[in-house]
Amino acid sequence: MPSKLFELSTREIKEYFQLFGQAISDDMSGQVGKISEGWITAVYLIAQRYCEIGRLEPGKSIEDLIETAIMSRYTAEETKILNSLCILDSFTPPQAIYITENPKSAGIIRKLSKDNSLIRYDERTDTYKLHHIFSGYLHQLLEEHFDGAALQKLYKRAGEWHIQNGDVLSGLAAFFKSGEFDLILVEFEKPGITKIVHRDPRFIVKLFEQIPSEVKYFHPIGYLNYANFYITNIDMKGGVELLARIEKYAMEDEALPPDLQRRISGEVEFFRSFMFFNDMEKMHQCHLRAYDLLDGNSIVASKDMIITYGSPHAIYLYYREKGKFRWVPEYLEREFRYYREVAGGSGTGFEELVWAEYYLETGDHAAAEHYARKAIYKAETMEQFAVIISADFTLARLYLALGKFAEAVELIDNLNAGVAEENSPVLNSAVDLCAGYIGAILNEPRLIAGWLKAGDIEQSRILYQGMGFNFIVHAKAVLQAGNYLKVEVLCEQMQKVFAKFNNIYGYLHTYIMDAAARYKLYGMEKAKKALEPALEIGRADGFVLPFAEYGLYILDILKVLQEKSGNDAYLDGLITEAARYTENVKLLACEKTTFEELTEREREVLRLVVEGQTNREIAAGLYIAEITVRKNITSIYRKLEVEGRAAAVKKTVEMKLT
Repeated sequence: MPSKLFELSTREIKEYFQLFGQAISDDMSGQVGKISEGWITAVYLIAQRYCEIGRLEPGKSIEDLIETAIMSRYTAEETKILNSLCILDSFTPPQAIYITENPKSAGIIRKLSKDNSLIRYDERTDTYKLHHIFSGYLHQLLEEHFDGAALQKLYKRAGEWHIQNGDVLSGLAAFFKSGEFDLILVEFEKPGITKIVHRDPRFIVKLFEQIPSEVKYFHPIGYLNYANFYITNIDMKGGVELLARIEKYAMEDEALPPDLQRRISGEVEFFRSFMFFNDMEKMHQCHLRAYDLLDGNSIVASKDMIITYGSPHAIYLYYREKGKFRWVPEYLEREFRYYREVAGGSGTGFEELVWAEYYLETGDHAAAEHYARKAIYKAETMEQFAVIISADFTLARLYLALGKFAEAVELIDNLNAGVAEENSPVLNSAVDLCAGYIGAILNEPRLIAGWLKAGDIEQSRILYQGMGFNFIVHAKAVLQAGNYLKVEVLCEQMQKVFAKFNNIYGYLHTYIMDAAARYKLYGMEKAKKALEPALEIGRADGFVLPFAEYGLYILDILKVLQEKSGNDAYLDGLITEAARYTENVKLLACEKTTFEELTEREREVLRLVVEGQTNREIAAGLYIAEITVRKNITSIYRKLEVEGRAAAVKKTVEMKLT
């Protein structure tokens, strides 16, 4: 019988205590539920102790009860197996055999779980999990059953299992507990580590801070991979200092072959380029020197490096001088190949992407679409998902500019489903920004992630080089919500944010939103003055789309400025595009219905969701890919205007849609 059937609700816990003649309050019942997680054996132990002393006493008293009520029944072999497995959050039968080195352990655990609801079995995943109370108790017995060497071996085997089965972070944690620091560095020498470290940067930093220096220097390639992670993910200055120490140690180590010393210098030079982030000419000089020292090929840098740092807009990163917007794609077209070749294909499609963005912003729709699609095709050859995300974002904004709103939303929905496969927090945040940007324009709150609505920027995993784009999307969401005073305050903050890397594109959005807010708060005169710096940037580099996207808020300002300026071709163009864009958005608002019609496939998927089937079960039943199921469910959420499975089921039942 599944253990889940033994979980008690707060009400049931209260009734359970009454069976023992004990009347407890709702608050106390809630406390018991929190301590026990509702598992009946834990509730039983707590109730027994409560009968004895008349109060709740979590911790030692429960452990004493575990000793007398459970552990006294077990043999020495059974106890040792449980002790071995308590170091794991959960485990499968094969994993239990590997960790314990006892072929009987799978059968023993299966037998014990039938009589002990503190050992929970999940039939769907064939996984066991020890209740945290039981696990905590067993942890205290570890030293009784294992000496230091045996315990280290136990953690080492746990680490090996995790690594072999693709859970690298858990493997690294286990290796650390076993004192196997060399094995940690060996993992950092492997090509795939770049993808892994993005998932938990704080853990990686904490891990390396505790590894002895001599071990890190003994593995220079692994240590360089960590330095690459640190300079791009954590801190530029600290990363540069780390690179300098690694290079100095390598050059002074007479035991290192000259070829390896040269390679280390080349790798350091390549990563040193990040200290000059967004000064493309200085970065390029580092790339050239690295290209020469490494004979064109790094063994540390890889295609898994996120070329956009998570920003959904690539030119935003490097456009730092007014009047040089077009220079950015021109320069990258000439020089970017050195970076791409050294880094094993990282950034494939990047040159086409920045051209697509340039043409989109300046109003050449045909060229924007051409380069965006070319960027996607190129990026797909090297699995450059960051480039694909940004190119899709370009296409989504293009669709909005053309009045193709449904196509834009569908593209974003598909992007959401596709990137989920990558299990990358950075890329997930990038997609949140894309969806939030589009959602703010279309007044589609469903598309705007909760952290973006709230301005909880710390939740974003965008790397620090691109983190300013978080503020653009958050401010757009606040503007769309009509909180103009907050927009004004945000714009003051954003100017400081964009000052760090002099992000001109960030300033452009800031000035436009500030003008929009001031128009609503203080009137036309203040708004005109606020819009002037945006128009200066726009004139210098031919920007059109950013003004059009805010047409709903600034069209009146542009018209008043045009009346006073007389013959101004640039303003004429902005007004034409902003008016067309605004009219399309207003038309969309009028045409919106409660929800769009579901397709036949979406209705099939929705029916199975209502039945409680998982995505995997739905895919198997309909003979379609699981990613197709996710895309359909995302589309269903959008059309029903809900934000989750439970809400979709509720609305389906209420409206009798299946």
